[in-house]
Amino acid sequence: MNKQQLRALLAVNLRLLNPQATDRLRKKGATGKVLTQKLTHQFYWNVLIFLGIYGLSLVMFDFSKLPGMFTFYVALFILLGISQSISGIYNVFFAGNDLVAYLPLPFRNHEIFISKLLVVVLNTIPFTTPLMLIFALTAIRAHVFIVSALLLTIIVYALILSLILMLCSLLVFGLTKLKLFQQHQKVVMNLMLALNLILILGGLFFLNHGSNNPNQLDHAVLTPLFPIFKIFTVPTSTTSLLALGTLVGLSLVLALLTRQYVLAHLVEQLTLVNTALASTPAHVKRQHHQRHGLKQMLNSYQLQVLKEPNLVFQLFSTSILMPIILIFPWLFSGSASNFSQLSLNWLGVWFTVGIFLAVITVNQTTLVANIISLDKMNFEFIKALPISTSQYLWQKFYWGYGLQTAITAIIALIVALVTRLPLLLSLALILGVTWGTYLMSQHYFIRDYHLRSTNWTNVTQLFNRGSGNIGLVLGTMAGAIAGAIIIGIYSWLIGSQSALAFLINLIVFAIIIIISGGLLWYYRQSFWRTLAQ
Repeated sequence: MNKQQLRALLAVNLRLLNPQATDRLRKKGATGKVLTQKLTHQFYWNVLIFLGIYGLSLVMFDFSKLPGMFTFYVALFILLGISQSISGIYNVFFAGNDLVAYLPLPFRNHEIFISKLLVVVLNTIPFTTPLMLIFALTAIRAHVFIVSALLLTIIVYALILSLILMLCSLLVFGLTKLKLFQQHQKVVMNLMLALNLILILGGLFFLNHGSNNPNQLDHAVLTPLFPIFKIFTVPTSTTSLLALGTLVGLSLVLALLTRQYVLAHLVEQLTLVNTALASTPAHVKRQHHQRHGLKQMLNSYQLQVLKEPNLVFQLFSTSILMPIILIFPWLFSGSASNFSQLSLNWLGVWFTVGIFLAVITVNQTTLVANIISLDKMNFEFIKALPISTSQYLWQKFYWGYGLQTAITAIIALIVALVTRLPLLLSLALILGVTWGTYLMSQHYFIRDYHLRSTNWTNVTQLFNRGSGNIGLVLGTMAGAIAGAIIIGIYSWLIGSQSALAFLINLIVFAIIIIISGGLLWYYRQSFWRTLAQ
């Protein structure tokens, strides 16, 4: 393998992965190796920040005494890694359509494959890094020698990550050989990612009901992953050694299969899929649209953005999974509170909880934050049509807002059901989510307009605009911390000053109205009114 060519390919793919960050660094004078190093350092920061945000939830558990929690969290992050890898492999290898740039160059199949797969690794590692934290915490608290604990953590994590990447590569490249996939690429990818969503949500409810004792913290053990638990609690046992041997054996088998079925015909397969995609009969859609009026045609057009597989996954992973991971230790454990006896004094508190749930759920990776850029060059074409750009953008905004409201309302409903929240307080929570989502959606929709991109090749580039993953995680953490402080103070006031609850709620609602009115006035003056002119 030519290491110099591989490094060059990796450097190119790093720049393509986050073009906005690349442009910012170039404006600051970074070029060549310096630019590559700075982009790599951003990846390291992403890993550390993800470890920090998930660590806040995971460090409270003694996994060495909770095999059920251990196996569930391992399964959760493995499924997340699989979803991220599937969408990443599809986007990097197929959706990017950059094969033409590689054909004239003297690169071998395995060099192209490894360089692109390493980019997928860079996208997958931050989402699976919490596995390392779980492994290390389990081993250390099981009194395993710390050097051995860290060594086992690195080895097992590397093996699991390798298994995920090779399995997903075989799966995606195997699917591309099917005629069904070549004719309906996005539909098939969406079905695969939807299956992962069902598995993860099903696992959450399984864990929630996996214990017969509501006061017991641990839950049912996921048997296939129990040997991994033994590796970190009793590393010298027969079960542990067999588990390690099995992981190594599976890695070797999948490596051979990947070499034979993926690497051997990489360029030919990419050419076949890209050709099939380019020859899709678009006239069928045009004939269908001609039967409708302008409004119906635009509504039908908006539906097309939901066929983007990576977008569907990101909607799930950031709008649903991240909030669940943040509140999971409290919500789905035996320590979850029962709020069935709360009075109407708490209406304002739960309305505020709904607002902050929206704050940590709506972010730069949601549909409403990318729906303008998903138009690509079509947006400039639509602006040239004799229709109001302002009205068109309002229509796009309500599409994104409606979907995001549905997602956050479902999360709020789950919270209400698990905590046995009274009906009126549940309605206050859902109303708070709806209003908070509206305010946050306005912010991110306008942000998308100002940062809109028309030349992106995979959706991840849109998600990395602005402050990238670092800004995403820091924003989520800041929203969660601020929400915890404000709600904590609010709850203490209601609980300790029940006679003044009405007055306290009135003051809080007045503050919310003032802040909301100010934000809406600002959005109207700085964006919507300017756009209408």
